[in-house]
Amino acid sequence: MNFSSIVINVNQALNNQNIKRPPVVVVLGHVDHGKTSLLDYIRKANIAGREAGGITQATGAYEIEHNNEKITFIDTPGHSAFTKMRSRGTSVADIAILVVAADDGVKPQTAESIKILKESNTPFIVAINKIDKNNADIERTKQSLAENEVFLEGYGGNISFQLISAKTGEGINDLLDLLLLAVELEELTYSKNNIGQGVVIESKMSKQRGNEVSIIIKDGIFKRGDEISTESAQGKIKILEDFKGDVVSELTASSPAVIIGFEKLPKIGEECVIGNIKKDEEIEIKTQVKITDNKQILNLILKADTSGSLEALKYSIDPIIEKNKEDVRLIIKDTGVGEITDGDIKHAVTTSSKIIGFNVQVSRAALKLSEIHKTDIIESKIIYELLQKIEEYIERVKNPVIIKNILNILAIFSKQGSKQTVGGVVLSGVIKKGNTIEITREEKVLGRAKITNLQSGKNEINQIEEGKECGLVLNFSSGEEAQVGDNLVVI
Repeated sequence: MNFSSIVINVNQALNNQNIKRPPVVVVLGHVDHGKTSLLDYIRKANIAGREAGGITQATGAYEIEHNNEKITFIDTPGHSAFTKMRSRGTSVADIAILVVAADDGVKPQTAESIKILKESNTPFIVAINKIDKNNADIERTKQSLAENEVFLEGYGGNISFQLISAKTGEGINDLLDLLLLAVELEELTYSKNNIGQGVVIESKMSKQRGNEVSIIIKDGIFKRGDEISTESAQGKIKILEDFKGDVVSELTASSPAVIIGFEKLPKIGEECVIGNIKKDEEIEIKTQVKITDNKQILNLILKADTSGSLEALKYSIDPIIEKNKEDVRLIIKDTGVGEITDGDIKHAVTTSSKIIGFNVQVSRAALKLSEIHKTDIIESKIIYELLQKIEEYIERVKNPVIIKNILNILAIFSKQGSKQTVGGVVLSGVIKKGNTIEITREEKVLGRAKITNLQSGKNEINQIEEGKECGLVLNFSSGEEAQVGDNLVVI
C-alpha cells in the first residue's frame, strides 16, 4: 500500500459529509502563446514584465472569484525544459485550459501539452488566443488542433473552446463561464473532517525563513501547528500563508498555501498529508556504467533557485547527456537549492566539477574562491541560454582549440658553439625552461634546439606567458641558428 492510498482509505472509512470545493485549474500552452498574459488579465496583476527572457520560470498558484465562485489557477512554465513540472501540474489540477495562438496554431509545446493531458486523463477546454491580431486564422488553428487529435465542438468533436484576446480581454469572462460549466460534471468535493491532503507544487530554501513549501490543498483542512508529512520529508506547520502571502490559521481544499516548518525540502509533485506518516526507506540501486579509456568525464554540480527549477534543470540536461554519451560522460555529482557558496566551490575543487547555476546568485566568497582555484561557473537566469552555454562548453571539451606555444625573436645577444642567447616576446601559449623548440622562418622549419635557460629581467624563471618578453639560451641540436624575426615553436 503506497503513501497516498493510506490516507484515501482512512478518509473513505470516516464516511464524512462532502462539501463542494472550487476547481483547481492548470493553464498550458506553447511559449509566447499568451498563457501568462491570460492569467495576468484574469487576476488583474501584471507579472509578465518581470520574466527573464519572456519565459515563466517558477510555478505559482492564484485564487480568483468569478460569478461568486472561487477558482484556483496553477501557473505552469511553458518552455519544453519544464515538461516534468508541467506534467505534475496536471496531476494536481481538476481541469486544464489549453491556450493556442490564433496566429500560430499548434506548436511543439502545444503538442506536448496535449499528450500530457490525454495521458493523465485531465479534462480540458481550449482558449484560442490573439484573435485581435490581423494575421489571426481561427479556421487554420482549429485544423491544426484536429491534426493533433483535438476535435473542437462544431469541428468533428466535443471539446469546448472559446475565442479570446488576453490583450484586450475579449472573451475571457465567457471562458471562465465555460470553465465553471465544464467542472460541474466533475462533482468536486471535500470534507472538513477528512485527513488533510495536498500536493507539493514548489519548494525552496529561504535564508530568512528556512524551508518554504508551496502546496495545493486537495482535501480536509490544514492548520497552523499541525504535523505534516510527505514520502521524503516531515515537519510541523509553523507558518501558514495564503496565496496573497497573508498569515492565516487554517486553509481548506483547493486553496494554494505556503508552509514553513518542513525539516527538509520535499520533492515537487509529492503528496503531503496532515500527520506524521513515515515511509520505509528505499534502497536505490544505481546501474554502474563502464567508462571507456577514450571517453572524457565531466563532473557537474547543479544549483538552482528552487527545487522546481532544479528538477527542470536536471530534466533539461538529460538529452545533452544522451546526445554526447559517445564522447563525453557527464556525471551530476551533486545538486542544491540556493545561491552558489564558497562551500560549493570547495566541493567542485575536490570533485573536479564544473558548477551549473540556474537563476541563482554567486556569493562574493564563492566568486573570490573560484578565481583562486580557476573553477568554472556556468550560469544564467534564462533556461535555454544556460543549456546553450553547457552545450558550447561540452563542444570545447570535445574539440579543444590547440594553442601553439610560440615566441618571436626580437634580438640576438650572443652565440658560443651550439648555444645562442636571444630575446623575444611570447606570441601565444606558454614558453617553459626545458622546452624543445623548432626555429621557423616564413613557416619553414630551419632548426631545432632546447631552451636551457629562461630569464625575465635579471631573474631566472621556469616559464613565461603570452604577451611577455624574456631572454633565453638555446642549445641547438640541428639546423640553422636563429635570426631576428624568426619564431620559436614548442614541439
